[in-house]
Amino acid sequence: MTKENWMRDLPPDLRDLSIINLAIPGSHNSMTYGINSNSKLSPDAERAVRRWHRFFPCFVRRWSKTQSSSILEQLHLGVRYFDLRIAQNDDKFYYCHGLFAMEVFEPLTQLRQFVETHSDEMIVLDLQHFYAMDVAQHQQLHTQLIQFFGQLLYTTTDGSLLECSLTRCAQLQRQVVLIYRRCPIGLPPEFWPSYAWPTPWPNTASVKKLQSFLSDSLLSRQPQQGYVSQCIITPSGRYIALRVFVTLKGTAKRVDQKLKPWILEQLPGPFSTNQSPRANVFLADFVNLKNGQFCDWVVQLNTKLETVPDEIRAKEPLY
Repeated sequence: MTKENWMRDLPPDLRDLSIINLAIPGSHNSMTYGINSNSKLSPDAERAVRRWHRFFPCFVRRWSKTQSSSILEQLHLGVRYFDLRIAQNDDKFYYCHGLFAMEVFEPLTQLRQFVETHSDEMIVLDLQHFYAMDVAQHQQLHTQLIQFFGQLLYTTTDGSLLECSLTRCAQLQRQVVLIYRRCPIGLPPEFWPSYAWPTPWPNTASVKKLQSFLSDSLLSRQPQQGYVSQCIITPSGRYIALRVFVTLKGTAKRVDQKLKPWILEQLPGPFSTNQSPRANVFLADFVNLKNGQFCDWVVQLNTKLETVPDEIRAKEPLY
């Protein structure tokens, strides 16, 4: 199984499972690799970030970038879930995380080219947060995204997420699921709402508390939902100030290593309401560390499903 085509190379039984029942690697703030020395402060920048940027812009960039691999590199490492933060500026839409990154459709063009040449792979785009956008701008972004992806989108009219298997989507020629969160207006059928794919935020700088949060939060997952386990810490201002010579990449290495046992013990797959919920998407910073070892850990979890009894392989929830 190659990372570039890991979904294609899954056994037929696993390709018949919904994508919400597979273990999928995801990248946190996926497009921040586009932040550079010319990047300006974005609307989501907190007061402390704005103050630091005035005197130490390099320091702010170091903690704003959560990925150093391009969208294509992430795809080739096996990432299939992308966490996106978007802000409006000068009548255009940009990715952001304290600082502006690239324009929204620049990396999406590369992503679309990837799926068009990898017809058995699927992508989940999670539009997580929006900044400095009014209703008209949300409508504009809706229109542009729908026009851009067209028939590649698996829509709410194509069936439930439980029916969204790799096999079925290949037949329908659908390859992209778009989640659009915190929208101030009604969503068109091309988008999936927040409740369809929960992504609880740990909001802690402690790896020990993070692991407890991940275990406890997973218990709330419902059989018909996708689910994101955010394997990341959230550095507070104090945490960063006390680590002037530490980088977020170095912190990500430590988080990965400490969470590795927890990740490897997780089990994807369908479950019923009277069973322990199972994992789905795993989210991380700097997914390219050690040649994408995080992605390897997550993808390999799917091999556990090869021995799952037939009665657990139901394509509908077992109520």
